[in-house]
Amino acid sequence: MNPLLQHLPQRAVGLVLLLAAMVAYEPGDSALLQRLFIPLLMAAAAAMLVQNVAAVALGALLLAAIHSDLGSQDWVRGQAYPALALLAGVILLAALGRRFRRRILDTREARWAPRRRGADEPPAAGQQETGAGSHRSGRT
Repeated sequence: MNPLLQHLPQRAVGLVLLLAAMVAYEPGDSALLQRLFIPLLMAAAAAMLVQNVAAVALGALLLAAIHSDLGSQDWVRGQAYPALALLAGVILLAALGRRFRRRILDTREARWAPRRRGADEPPAAGQQETGAGSHRSGRT
């Protein structure tokens, strides 16, 4: 299946949610719905649309950090945005760590696959196997 069409229903729902949130968003409004819940809805819709948790976490981290003010009396700017930035940072680090680990394991497997195939084959005529723990890399 075409990778672009693989998650088409989720992407379509994400696009509709994002458009609805953009229409409903009033930047100057001080209501909790406008300051916290609609931006969270936008982040969820963006995650559905792009299918990339790391990209959405990076965007959420940056936006929440920019709007944070730890000394503010307003609990949204003083507590909610910093908590969201911290949560997005943890999610971003976990996603990047998982990708890094998967890449390392794939590289290790690709490097060891020829060696394993070589160990499964019987020694060619004239070659001796020197022991169970020896490597037959061709180097002396």
